[in-house]
Amino acid sequence: MEELLRQLLDWVALNPGWAYAVVFLIAMGESLAVIGVVVPGILSLIGTGALVATGAIAFWPAFAAATLGAIVGDGLSYSLGRHFERHIREMWPFCRYPEQLQHGVSFFERYGGWSVAFARFAGPGRAVVPLVAGMLRMDPGRFYFANITSAIAQTLILFLPGMLFGASLKLAAEAALRLSVLALLILASLWLVMALAHRGYALLSPHASTWLVRCLRWADLHPAMGRVAHALADRDRPDARALAGLAFLLVLAAALLGVMGGATLLGVPEIGVNRSLMNFAQGLRSPPGDGLMVAIAALGQPLTLLPMVAAVFLALRWRGRTRHAWYWLAAAAFALIATPLLGPLLQVPRPDLGLTLTPPWSFPSGPVLLATCVYGFLAVSLSRALRRPARWIPFALASALVGALAWSRLYLGAEWFTDTLASLALGVAWVATLGLAFHRHARPDRRPWLLAGVAAAGLIAGLTTQTWLCRDDDLARYTPAPRIEILTRADWLAGAWRQLPARRAALRTQDQHQLSIQLAGDPKELAQALGLRGWAPAETLDWGNALRLLSPSVPLPELPLIPQVIDGRQEALTLVQDGPEGGRRALRLWPTRFRLAEGPPLWVGYVSGLHRESIMDLLAFTATDPAGPGLPQGVQADLQAAAAGLPEGSSILLVPPSGDL
Repeated sequence: MEELLRQLLDWVALNPGWAYAVVFLIAMGESLAVIGVVVPGILSLIGTGALVATGAIAFWPAFAAATLGAIVGDGLSYSLGRHFERHIREMWPFCRYPEQLQHGVSFFERYGGWSVAFARFAGPGRAVVPLVAGMLRMDPGRFYFANITSAIAQTLILFLPGMLFGASLKLAAEAALRLSVLALLILASLWLVMALAHRGYALLSPHASTWLVRCLRWADLHPAMGRVAHALADRDRPDARALAGLAFLLVLAAALLGVMGGATLLGVPEIGVNRSLMNFAQGLRSPPGDGLMVAIAALGQPLTLLPMVAAVFLALRWRGRTRHAWYWLAAAAFALIATPLLGPLLQVPRPDLGLTLTPPWSFPSGPVLLATCVYGFLAVSLSRALRRPARWIPFALASALVGALAWSRLYLGAEWFTDTLASLALGVAWVATLGLAFHRHARPDRRPWLLAGVAAAGLIAGLTTQTWLCRDDDLARYTPAPRIEILTRADWLAGAWRQLPARRAALRTQDQHQLSIQLAGDPKELAQALGLRGWAPAETLDWGNALRLLSPSVPLPELPLIPQVIDGRQEALTLVQDGPEGGRRALRLWPTRFRLAEGPPLWVGYVSGLHRESIMDLLAFTATDPAGPGLPQGVQADLQAAAAGLPEGSSILLVPPSGDL
């Protein structure tokens, strides 16, 4: 993923003309009738805004290409409509799917000339409305006025979130490319989960009854169960869609649980997808990423969820909804009981990463199961009281929370992928079972906002408590135990230095840096020796000085340095030296897993220039200069002088080596 993102930015930087042409074609295709259905125009324009913020392409050419493409696309659709007029209904695909064209006609008749502008943001069949405008002979002047103004507005609106994300990506990339990729994956995953929840609910709701009967086929095999299935699928019953949907979801969850159970019997570590995803997730680790994922993992901890469970239970009892309260309690109790019972019974081991987690079982994942049961049943409770068009929202939010939690468990290496998926399926099966009974035997809650407010307050209280009491301990528990490798000094100097990290990754290839310094010794002693040559400890970014980044006029020497990460570790030493004409350079060192036999540990680092960089004139930060050939002028002399002042047994190696300093 890192390499793919880097190659994309490198290609765009080398071929900006082609990049603008692609932006134009995508914007035009998204606006063309029929073709616009399959062109991901919105995501592409947001991505273009991100490329603008990272400096890969310029704003005004990209803005002009996107706007012009949208105008041309709508204009072509309008021209087609005027030319073919009523014959449009006889052409493919409208002859086969007439409802798409009819939705556009209804939308146009409702909003008139404004429909061309509205359709860019909320119209049915986005690219159909300009076609309908031409077919119904809308005045060309009015059409092109709405076309041009709405195209400009659309480009600005879609560029803005992309530019904000690109700015954060650029800032994060200075610290760690892995953190940037992780943030991108999290945002994309959450968007995908919520979109699937929306689409899945819209698809499942009207068809669940038919699918349920076809899937179970109980009518022929088991007459008694057949009557139950047909009762759930009876369209004349209240809540028939919800009941059939929950029953169908129960069948799917049971099937998935069966498949994952079979995978468990085969041996979880031997499953290729488990090893591949675990290696991929561990390759994304960094200290900032660990902190973020530990915070997300708190969403499934008992200390976080039990205050919410207790608050909702008491609120329901106080309002006299006793049956609902016991259903709610049963949702959480199942996870709390099933986890300690199934874990020792199945004894599926966790990944061998040296984590100090208890219990030592990967299935079921207690946090994933508990979160699925609690958030899932809360969604069932809230959705029942909402109007049908809005019932997908609680399920989408619950899916996003559980999806983020599952992501964090995989990233931290707490469970295998198949065990996380099986825990999710087990929780969904229980929620569906409870939901069926709840819909049949409890009345709807007429004040869902009150239940949602109590649940949110309980969740915030639980998260605050969990973070305050357990954050540091959780970070320690989820940190893999280091594996130290021993090298002899002779082997290190003879070529084993190649085993140490060689480059600092960056978003673009030209921004990567060769780790040209290796130290055997104590970084503090090196800092003292270099202090005599004008090097001083750098002020690094923290919560106390972060506000300075919001002052674009702050000069370079007053801006804190953003800590960087290599192989999941933050730098242990950062020194800066002022140069002529206000220039600065920094020396950074990172720990490695190597040490010399009966000697000091080995460290890697590099020296680079620094410059002040601004993002949209709103944010300023200290950025690292692109890599140049060799060490900056004068640095090698400083290192030679410092090496002479180090204690016996300590030394500095410049790579590729020209000799041990």
